[in-house]
Amino acid sequence: MGYSPNRGIKKPAPQLLNKGYWLEELGFLTGQPVTVNIEQGRLIIQAEGNV
Repeated sequence: MGYSPNRGIKKPAPQLLNKGYWLEELGFLTGQPVTVNIEQGRLIIQAEGNV
């Protein structure tokens, strides 16, 4: 978990950044839509259909 550059903001927003070819190996392609579900402290990210 990280924070975007705060540029003077007292409480920056949390952010997640995932990148790498390992995502492609899991079926996530550049430009492909994803679905994000939230469950008790978990984010579940699923690739949707074909690009």
